[in-house]
This record gives sequence, structure tokens and C-alpha cells, in this order.
Amino acid sequence: MSDHEHYLNRITQYDTNLFRILPNAELFFSTCLSFIPHRKISIMELGSGTGYFTALMLSQYPEYQITCMDKSPEMLELAKRKEELTGCTFIEGDITTGLPEGNYDCIISTLTLHHISDNFRKNLIDEIYQKLNPGGLFICGDVMRPEEDWIESIYRNRWERHMRDTGMPEDQILETVSGREKAWPLLDTNHGFYRKLKAAGFARILSPLQYDMFGVFIGWK
Repeated sequence: MSDHEHYLNRITQYDTNLFRILPNAELFFSTCLSFIPHRKISIMELGSGTGYFTALMLSQYPEYQITCMDKSPEMLELAKRKEELTGCTFIEGDITTGLPEGNYDCIISTLTLHHISDNFRKNLIDEIYQKLNPGGLFICGDVMRPEEDWIESIYRNRWERHMRDTGMPEDQILETVSGREKAWPLLDTNHGFYRKLKAAGFARILSPLQYDMFGVFIGWK
């Protein structure tokens, strides 16, 4: 199997594997979802992928005006095939090179910002603040790095056990753990992410969920 074929196979299983990779996935996504106002607002979703969370948002309030941005044309194509997402706008683009024109009531990102470097993450958070309408909010659920190695060891053991308990094949577990090790230099700590939100200008910052290596942050403009 070529690298591209392997990638296509992996992304077609993305929605299913989310619950294998992410402990307490339902709590993670429902926490992000619960902070989105229940009214017709404009939403920009960064790193929207296959549209899993997009569909959750629309199931909560079908009149959300959602713009989905992802750099993977293959993932965007999978999202476009979902009937419930026919009213969304899809943009292929890299979040590290700038966001599209326009302002939004809510900008949201789940499991995306850990893929970019710390400097890009800081610049992106600054830009997100500028793109929000007055009173708008930024919701970010992501992968974090603990402050000390011994904590990481405990979290990682629990994480691997969760993946095995949910039936993930051993080769996929090894690939997923290897991915975290490669991404380690890019990962932010909870305190580091909070400081970036504060420096960007967010007036109120809340972290309603921290579960092992995963966390949710909310920032209000």
C-alpha cells in the first residue's frame, strides 16, 4: 500500500477511530458544543476534517452558518458528501498562512492546533481574536502536554490502555503513540495556551475540561 493509499484508508476511518483515540470523546465534544450559543450565528471551524464536529453543531442548531476550513482536500471531500453538511461553506487552506476574509461570531477548533508549531499557534490565536466580532468567542479543544515527564508517563499508559480496551489494532496504537512522540515538540501546556489567549486580548478565559492529555479552552472577546 502506498503512503497516499494508507492516508486515504486512515481518513475514511477517522470518525470511528476518534472514540478509540480520544478517551471520554463524548464529554470532550459535548463540552465544546455546550458553549456555542443556541441562535443563528456565523461560525468558522478550523481544521474541520471530515465534518464530524460540524455535524454535531448542526444537530444542535440547524441554522448555524458554518464555514469549514481544512488543508486536506480528501477530508473536505468526505465532509461534502455528508447530507447534513450541504449548507456549509468549505474552504481548502492552511491555517498557518492566514485565515479567510471576514469576521465571525464564533471560531472553533477541535484536535487541530497541536499540529502546528508554538510560534504559528501564537500568531494564529492573535489572528483569531482579530477575526471575532465583538462579544465573539473562541472554542478550542485539543491535545496538550503536561508540565512534567512523570505525568506524561501516567497519562500515556492510561491512553494506551483505553485504545486497547476499545479494540484498536496494535499496529494502529503504535502508529498513534509514535505520532504523539513526533508531535511532542509542537505541543502546548495548559499554562502556555492560557498565556497565548491572554496575550491575544481575550477578556475572559475559561478551561471547563481537562482530562489527562486533552483539554478545552474558551475565550471571549
